[in-house]
Amino acid sequence: MRDVIYYPGRAGIDLDTLSDEDHREFANALLSFGGMVIEMREFSRNVSRGNLDVPFPSKDNELASPLKALHSTLKHLTWQAKQVAQGNYGHRIAFMGEFSAAFNDMISQLNEHREEHNRHVEELDKANSIFQAITSSMTELIVMVDKDTGEHLFANRRAESMIACGIREQQLYDIIYKHVGQMSADDDPKKEEFMLAGDGGTQHFEIMLYPIRWFEHKAVACVLTDVTISKEEYNRLKDVAYKDIMTGAYNRFFGMKTLNQWVQERQAFKLVFVDMDMLKYVNDTFGHAEGDVYIKCVARFLQELSGSAVICRLGGDEFMVLIREQDTGGRDLAEAFENIRDKLACSSETDKAGNSIYSRSISYGIVGVEAGVDVEISEILAQADESMYEYKKARKKERRV
Repeated sequence: MRDVIYYPGRAGIDLDTLSDEDHREFANALLSFGGMVIEMREFSRNVSRGNLDVPFPSKDNELASPLKALHSTLKHLTWQAKQVAQGNYGHRIAFMGEFSAAFNDMISQLNEHREEHNRHVEELDKANSIFQAITSSMTELIVMVDKDTGEHLFANRRAESMIACGIREQQLYDIIYKHVGQMSADDDPKKEEFMLAGDGGTQHFEIMLYPIRWFEHKAVACVLTDVTISKEEYNRLKDVAYKDIMTGAYNRFFGMKTLNQWVQERQAFKLVFVDMDMLKYVNDTFGHAEGDVYIKCVARFLQELSGSAVICRLGGDEFMVLIREQDTGGRDLAEAFENIRDKLACSSETDKAGNSIYSRSISYGIVGVEAGVDVEISEILAQADESMYEYKKARKKERRV
């Protein structure tokens, strides 16, 4: 019996050494009992380790009956736990006392959490449906991106259809990521503008950036508005407000506005007053249509002076040229205007015999303003006007000589 408990591998009785029948019967009973104990101990060891797939003890092993019942209970609990894991919360147990109460309470709580989760999912689905319906009908493009990774999270139908219509997707997202990456740490909404080139031409966009939480993402909602039409209309109105319709040069309003700005900024620049010679004679003799041709010709040559120069028609036969000192390239402006006079002379109208009908020419006066100097606009204009008339008088004297 001691070996059965401590050394089951060597437990046994040699029946051949027993001659008495009563002794042999008693020995057989001991062997049978010892075998049940050893079998029960092995079975209980496996069950205690959670190994429920071991063979059962023999049918006549009454000592193992409670363990068999426990094994069956554990098998059933395992099956119920798997059902619960699959979302079936209708199972309950009522045969294991305090454990049953704890198990049933756990299932009840899981079921409540599932119902709450389902309600949240349903509410989220409704909110998402509303969000989709609203964004799909908007004219704005809405794009959602992860602020840290730049991952594309959402685009409404307008954005998707624009991409499908020829705007390169990568080009759009590169610009969006650029603006998102430039957002400050305080995460305040901000507004920017950009242009996007596509198959249909250049489009102008206004972008509003709103930091938000998008599920588990720290995201930025980008609301893009196509302002191409309004931008074009603005440019058209600006041309009407700032441009001389006949020549395409800037008008007096824009010229004086620019002059005032440069003076306030104390920039270094040159101002040139230009007066067309003999325009009244051309209008009176050949008509205003020819006079308009003359005006356009002067404007065209002045606009060839420099791409950075501001050419303004002040009205009638007067022009004003403003050019920053840094944009002159070190050129002698007087020499440049003499070249313009030569071009005008070569463009003069001729009769059938090749003789000049009238000569095209200009008179001009140049005034320089140094950087950092306080000057009065009226003083600059007066100096330029005086310089131009001095030039005109000198030319008339040369012609008389």
